[in-house]
Amino acid sequence: IVFSKAARLFPNSMNLLIQWADLQSDHGEDEKGRLLYEAACHRAGDGSAKPFQALAEFEMKRRNFVKAQSILYRGAQCAASSNGIADGKNGLARLFHTWGVCEYHLGNESKAQQLLEDALRVTGPGEADSTMRSLILYSMARLEVLRGEHLLAQHCIGLSLKENLFPGGNSLIWKLWAEIAEKMENKVLEKRCKEQALLRWEEERGGTVSDLSRLLGARGSDSSSRLPERTGSVMKDMFRKTPWSSKVCHTSGRMDRVWYQGANLWKL
Repeated sequence: IVFSKAARLFPNSMNLLIQWADLQSDHGEDEKGRLLYEAACHRAGDGSAKPFQALAEFEMKRRNFVKAQSILYRGAQCAASSNGIADGKNGLARLFHTWGVCEYHLGNESKAQQLLEDALRVTGPGEADSTMRSLILYSMARLEVLRGEHLLAQHCIGLSLKENLFPGGNSLIWKLWAEIAEKMENKVLEKRCKEQALLRWEEERGGTVSDLSRLLGARGSDSSSRLPERTGSVMKDMFRKTPWSSKVCHTSGRMDRVWYQGANLWKL
């Protein structure tokens, strides 16, 4: 009801229609959601790629990859017609990223690689664009793993971790790196990556205990009466959690959601 009234008051609001479509699709109203996404696309006369990317992801989640491919092509044409000024280069970069993953699902690996490279090329160089660069590099690493190019995959995942704004990266980055290390038969690296993946996953769930509690709690464990190994890396993580880290890293729930939404497209 609220969205319906708001749409009457702001009939040309593209973002309002996208939010309404998101709500409908989350509640299983696929046809209503699809109509609202399409309506948002018709209001993208200013060159915004955002509604096309949202509609394409909607179709991809329902495994309609051919339809999504057509929508992404329309979005790229719309954005190119006005140089993507409406939502900045990141809007076009995100569309290219989604398109690249879509092409992979269609079996077009060379096209997927080209589109991911295009996405990286149009991403801005500033700190505000780090999340998008990290996501694209993560996807490039996933593509290289699937192609058997493990050395290139390790290079890309390392760059993704470097660009990631969250202190220490996130669980999906470390999980993929562990997979790469396993394929390269690097047992030590695989173990350390799995440890980091578990640590980050616990932090993302919001139920992690402090690293100091881990150290103290380990003393009373049955397995050992001494501090756990790799104390140095644990201590390093402790110092990452300084009171000013959030000021330096500028993390936000919005950026976290964008990263994970893009990364999860590979699981469709």
